Amino acid sequence: KQWYQRRVRGAAAMTLRTVLLSLQSLLCSAEPDDPQDAVVATQYKDDQACYVRTARNWAIAYADAKPSKDDDLADLHHKIQQLMGMGFTEHQSRVALSSKNWNVEAAVESLFS
Repeated sequence: KQWYQRRVRGAAAMTLRTVLLSLQSLLCSAEPDDPQDAVVATQYKDDQACYVRTARNWAIAYADAKPSKDDDLADLHHKIQQLMGMGFTEHQSRVALSSKNWNVEAAVESLFS
């Protein structure tokens, strides 16, 4: 019985190790041609500056990242506030804007469609 319990614990630890290694691999090597999120992959491939600004915006909003002195995200915040002024939530506004490369008109159209 003890042998079986050690084996089960070892299998669970190995599974956790495998999961963490897989996660590390995904985080270290972007695969824009086989994306988990097509919008993000398109930004990554076509507009690196937009991709980086969007990533910083999401990290600050949802991962408690601290803005750096080099972050110029005021215009993104202003666009989010514009959509919130139309009655959308902050999250809805951020999702729509980031998926439309921060184009307000396209984001509004997507929210109403």
